Amino acid sequence: MSELPSKFRVAICGGGIGGVTLAFALSKSPDIRVDVYEAASQFTEALGLEEDIARLLTFTPSEDRVPSVHYRKGDQLTGGLIGLHRADFHAALLNQLPSRCRTFTSRRLETYTQQPDGQIQLHFQDGSIATCDILIGADGVKSIVRKGMLQEAAAEAEVQSWDTEATKLRSLIEPRFSGVFCYRALIPAERLSRISPQHSVFSSHVVYVGKNKHIIAYQISRGRFINIVACEDHPDEEGTHFEGAWVTMQIPHTFPIVPWLGQRSCDLVQCLHDLKMTRWVINVLATLPFFAFGRVAVLGDAAHAMTPFQGAGAGQAMEDAWILAALLSHPLATRDTAGQVLRIYSRIRQPLATEIVRLSRVNGEHFGLHRIGPDASPSQLQEIVKNIQENFDQSSETDAALDMQRAMELLQAELTA
Repeated sequence: MSELPSKFRVAICGGGIGGVTLAFALSKSPDIRVDVYEAASQFTEALGLEEDIARLLTFTPSEDRVPSVHYRKGDQLTGGLIGLHRADFHAALLNQLPSRCRTFTSRRLETYTQQPDGQIQLHFQDGSIATCDILIGADGVKSIVRKGMLQEAAAEAEVQSWDTEATKLRSLIEPRFSGVFCYRALIPAERLSRISPQHSVFSSHVVYVGKNKHIIAYQISRGRFINIVACEDHPDEEGTHFEGAWVTMQIPHTFPIVPWLGQRSCDLVQCLHDLKMTRWVINVLATLPFFAFGRVAVLGDAAHAMTPFQGAGAGQAMEDAWILAALLSHPLATRDTAGQVLRIYSRIRQPLATEIVRLSRVNGEHFGLHRIGPDASPSQLQEIVKNIQENFDQSSETDAALDMQRAMELLQAELTA
């Protein structure tokens, strides 16, 4: 059976969770041609994936509200997230892409140009060239697509003699240091079990908080590993431009932990003695005024890279992708209306994602006890826990279905007026 002629061609730069989710959702529309370009040599990292995801879990997911994370001051022993390894989820998603959704690796975008005839020409570092009708940047915090989009918008502002606006737009291109370093490692669960068989991490996600330092730990990969992330805060460096490599290998004795974070955290660190560990410089974006310009749009970290303290980066990328795919798949979305459709996506998603970025930053301040000291009273600590939970509730209680409804209503109103 021959394929339907495509109403337009969508190029997605970036094969992470956001890009692959968008590709999968768009592939449900047989009249949209999708090409995914990944800069790396391989793709690494509920949309009809329930069976695939269920095979990765050790329990049956429940709709009930259940305790998911236990917070405690590091030296205190008292105080229903799905523990799914991100790489496993990404692989399950990637495996669902149909053969007519083309994927390319080792294709790092260098630049693009929007042609007068509406086509977009893509230039890759290996010298290859491709064309599309719509370009989506899912290429992360260092996004080349974002750079091109903001430069185009700045150039147009200059044509209108809006020089201050042009300068502002260009200042948003480069990421900024959040002031946070994250040290990450995977600990074999049996290793921790030998020295601390009753460790709290075997029953829940755990966050050990301390002044400008905290540890997050939880099980992944069916309980085979403990993912440990130790964060070190430098609030005075927030907003600066970090010089040097963003990801480096570390040796365990450089792990930034001090005894007053508690024995349970020390048990985790003791398991690291011969394991690989990486230090991640957490860079973020200043708030973008829009996520689309012309026939180009950005999603995920390319649009709203944030700190990890809301646990929402991947989820926000997927919500971007879900709403964007629905808009592009609508019968009213054509080559001629593509720019309007992308602007509707931006109007819906930009304020929502921006609020999640803010909540994540505030949670990071709470985890690092920025507003109180390590000798905080129990009532102060309870207030911190309350604020963190309220932030998570605000994020989890937003209704993506209502956002989708608003997007569809805007599309209908603006394209049939």
